[in-house]
Amino acid sequence: MFQDFLERHNLKPQKLAVGVSGGADSLGAVLMLNDELSKKGYQIIALTVDHGLRSSSSKEAAYVKKLMKQHNIEHHTLVWKGSKPKTGVEEAARQARYKLISDWCQKNKVSYLITAHHLFDQAETFFMRLHRGSGLDGLCGMKEKSQIENLIILRPFLKTSPETFKAYLKKRHIDWVEDESNNDERLLRVRVRRFLPLLEQKTGISALQIAETMSRLQLSRDYFEQKIQSLVQNNFKSWAPNALSCKKSFFLAQPQELRYRLVCYLLQTVAETDYPPEAEKVLELIQKMQNLSFKSSTLGHCQIILKEGEFWFLPEKVTTKNYTTKLWQEYALAHRLKSTKLPAALKRLLLNRK
Repeated sequence: MFQDFLERHNLKPQKLAVGVSGGADSLGAVLMLNDELSKKGYQIIALTVDHGLRSSSSKEAAYVKKLMKQHNIEHHTLVWKGSKPKTGVEEAARQARYKLISDWCQKNKVSYLITAHHLFDQAETFFMRLHRGSGLDGLCGMKEKSQIENLIILRPFLKTSPETFKAYLKKRHIDWVEDESNNDERLLRVRVRRFLPLLEQKTGISALQIAETMSRLQLSRDYFEQKIQSLVQNNFKSWAPNALSCKKSFFLAQPQELRYRLVCYLLQTVAETDYPPEAEKVLELIQKMQNLSFKSSTLGHCQIILKEGEFWFLPEKVTTKNYTTKLWQEYALAHRLKSTKLPAALKRLLLNRK
């Protein structure tokens, strides 16, 4: 089942972490992966995050631990400690989950995390992004392979029905935990999931068809990503890992879609974040940059400056530690820089990283 996936991503035998919550999806996934891959030299390690948001969470984590021990699968429970937010809990829990797993994997020299995201998760993502008015990138949904910091996320089940996991567990007489939030219709994802069977019944549009369309959209996204990489490589000057500049004339000559994607890429690169700011805010910034009166602006922890006919993308806060005019003049002379043409924020950044 996983052979094509392994070959596609050139995944040699090694340690593979799998996120396991105790639900049917992740339990089925980790056991199926262990059945097939352990005999090929891969070591499956199950990681369970106890968010502490429900009174039963520690009991569920203990159940997963017991089950993993029965199947000779290494298991670790990672606990989300500290105070929990009162709003945006789902997103905060997601970020905490990936942070805990990423830290554990880095400490234990594990490069890959496999998740049990499946066909319905992908279809739900499409409609939830549609609800938010997302463009191409959002409607593409989850990638089969992505990266968070140094951890590579693999999702081999994106076209697998969740019923596959349940059928597998039933066949092996293994119980799973039902997530209480799956019945909470206050959550958009719950309402969307319950809508999907009705959509197929009324229109013939299935979750698989939606996922296939998302795969085709991903080809378009991949093209744009390659195009942006090429444009940045050939037309931008890198002054530091998170400081870049380009000619104003070059930027304004780009089609609207490429201007948007360039700014998103630059803001992420400069701020070292996983996601760009909201599309509406990025578009507002681009509109400002196109005005003749534009001098500078900030967005997403970045500052964008127009100086000497160039746009500069720099960190928003640059400390003045160790900065003096004399030290900068010495630095500029040693590096053959025309200091008058550089923004003051860049001078401080370069000098502080000397």
